Amino acid sequence: MVKNFTPREAYAAYILGSVMVDVRDNIGPDSKTPGVNRIYRLPFSELDKRFGELPPNKPVILVSRVGNKGKEAATFLLQHGYNDVAIVDGGLDAWVDEGLPVK
Repeated sequence: MVKNFTPREAYAAYILGSVMVDVRDNIGPDSKTPGVNRIYRLPFSELDKRFGELPPNKPVILVSRVGNKGKEAATFLLQHGYNDVAIVDGGLDAWVDEGLPVK
């Protein structure tokens, strides 16, 4: 089952050791990304080929622009053996609205 985190819950889980994964396909040079150090950039279009790059023994938090691709990515990861998967409700837009760090 996919967990739904508010941006603040996701940030707290990240601080406690979860892995944050940005699954947006279109990340332009001016795009904002959660301002966290251990963020993986794994475009949704490459997920089926690269999901093995994610640590299997850590909780994974997925962030997309508004949450739709995050939900699809979470379902995919659950089907491929990851059991601690969450999405950021509202995606990066909600993250920014909450005033959480971006880079």
